[in-house]
Parts: sequence; structure tokens; C-alpha cells
Amino acid sequence: METLRLFSYGTLQHSNIQQSLFKRKLEGTADKILGYKLGTITLPENHPNAQTYFIAIYTGDEKDILDGICYTINASELSLVDDYEGPAYERATVISNSGKKVLIYRRPIH
Repeated sequence: METLRLFSYGTLQHSNIQQSLFKRKLEGTADKILGYKLGTITLPENHPNAQTYFIAIYTGDEKDILDGICYTINASELSLVDDYEGPAYERATVISNSGKKVLIYRRPIH
């Protein structure tokens, strides 16, 4: 079974979210990604019940460091994460500070 590394810096670190999404608690290790900073996004936009969430913002400046947790998920679970994150986030593959190839959901780069 193919596995992937998922870098989480926000709500996917919560065990109740993991249980709801994956039907299990994920195992992970602390890691960092250079060249990113943590920002916020309000979803849904212009809605009276909107909520604020974290979002990774690419800066390209290695002085910017985003702390998070690297989880291992099954490749078959990737669509669950895509649906959870939604269209406001872009999935990208980056190299973490520990040298691992990880998936991150970030603010889209135009």
C-alpha cells in the first residue's frame, strides 16, 4: 500500500478531526518547512457564519519557518484531505527541514 507524508500545521493535528476524517488517530513527528509563514483565511468568504482558519503562505524566505507535524497517510486517503481542505487551499509537494518529501496545503500561488 502506497503511503504519503502529510505536513499539518492546523486543524488536522486535532485527534477528533483525524478520527472523523480517517476513522483513526494519525501518528506523526514534529517537523518544519522553511520559506513558509502561518497566516489566516476566513471561510466561507463574505458569509455571516464564516470562521477563521490557518493557512500556509509561501514566502521563499528561509528565515520564515512553519512548524507542524508530519503524518503518514495512505495514498487512498488523499482525496479525503483534498475534500476537507477545499478549494481555498492548494496542495503542493515540498521538502521538509528533516529532508522528507511532504504534502502541504497552502494559499495558492498565482
